Amino acid sequence: MIGRLRIGFWITCLVIAAEFVSCSAQAERTSVSEAEQTIAVADSLLQAGQVCSDSIRLSAAVRCLRPWRFIRPTSYAKACFYYGRLLRLHDHYAEAMPQLLAARHARTDDHELLGRVYSNLAYICRLEGSYPLAYDMYECSAAQFLLVPDTLRYLTACVNMAYALAEQADTAGVTAILNGDNLSATGFPLVAAMRSETFAEAYMRAGDYNKALRYTYSLRRAYAKTPSVQMIRAQCFSYLGQYDSATCYAERVLQSTNHLFLRANALYILTQQDSTADLTDVRAAAAERAVTLRLIADNQGELSRAVELLQQDLQQSVAPVCLWAGGLCIIGLLVVVALWIIQRYHRHSVRQIEVMQQQFMAHRQQVKLEVMQNIAALQHSANWRQTLCWKDYDQLCAVLNKQFYLLADKLQAAAALNEKEVRLCVLVLMDCFDSRQMADILYYGESGIRNFKQHTANKLGTNSRQLREHLMKMIIGELE
Repeated sequence: MIGRLRIGFWITCLVIAAEFVSCSAQAERTSVSEAEQTIAVADSLLQAGQVCSDSIRLSAAVRCLRPWRFIRPTSYAKACFYYGRLLRLHDHYAEAMPQLLAARHARTDDHELLGRVYSNLAYICRLEGSYPLAYDMYECSAAQFLLVPDTLRYLTACVNMAYALAEQADTAGVTAILNGDNLSATGFPLVAAMRSETFAEAYMRAGDYNKALRYTYSLRRAYAKTPSVQMIRAQCFSYLGQYDSATCYAERVLQSTNHLFLRANALYILTQQDSTADLTDVRAAAAERAVTLRLIADNQGELSRAVELLQQDLQQSVAPVCLWAGGLCIIGLLVVVALWIIQRYHRHSVRQIEVMQQQFMAHRQQVKLEVMQNIAALQHSANWRQTLCWKDYDQLCAVLNKQFYLLADKLQAAAALNEKEVRLCVLVLMDCFDSRQMADILYYGESGIRNFKQHTANKLGTNSRQLREHLMKMIIGELE
């Protein structure tokens, strides 16, 4: 009874656990589905030129997809990008940067998305004043848009690269980019307008104010009214000493934009004038400029932290590459050293083998010569029959050569020859007897000795004519 209760208890626990896992998986699937819906809404708004402003759902989508970032890298990258873009638009640059960096590191093959990510990173660097870093990010953005391909965004990224150089007064670099084949012959009015504005910015930074003004006046009327172009004109006229024109364009900037940097520059131009007909309250302009500068300082702290995060991320990205490169160099060096050692050892081994082979060959020749000399001496001996007795086999082998002992052992072990067959082989090897004499020694008939000799040769894998040569090779080969 107690055993049944235990079984029922464990079955109940398993059912509850399975239900819990099923509910958790269902809830997780539901949350992932909701995250995908949020991303789909953000995609549709982006195509319409709008921004998904639901920060709660975007942050929830990022948290939900973070565990799935290796399985659904594109969805995770989009969630991070949209959330980071929204934070950037709200001037939360330090909070936006980690989201953009997460989208940058996602293993997605959506090049258009990566191009937008790099564009946002470059924009933050540009606001902070880190123009070399902004140039690098715009260059990465152009490379991604080139893979899509998206010609308009690619050309826009190239113009932004030139603008980053323009902020550094690098007119040669700006001219090299903007006069390239891709930008000089573009059919996009927006790109052409950005190109002229970038030229104006570059020459203004370089101090050629008249040439900068000529580029601003070359723009179409719709593009010439933008606050950034009006600001270039106001600054150029201010540097040229034409204060009335500078004041006019500065006031237009104040009326047409809420951009902090543009307003600060416009107010600075207005407050520098002693007395003009259009400026009624210099103190009010100065107070507004002070408020704007405080806001800029607050944003500058956010921007500095954001750019610092980007620089740290780039350094961490370079460090593993350097480590891998150093590791590969060390491994390559070790492989080269190992191959050198193996080659030297191989050469030494080959030389040793060659020396041993030469020694073996010399020894074999010496053994063969010794055997032949003993046999020749026996053949020319007049009393060899009285000196040797076949019954004293050990004495016979000792007189001939010690190799006969080895031959007899090998014949009995390898070819399974009996004693008479071994004796026949010894007599053949001595080459001192004809068939009749062999028959007398072995107690065979003269006609049967030939058959016996052929039978023995067959056992050794040869014929009766080559039996002596075969036996000589066996003697010499015993040393191998």
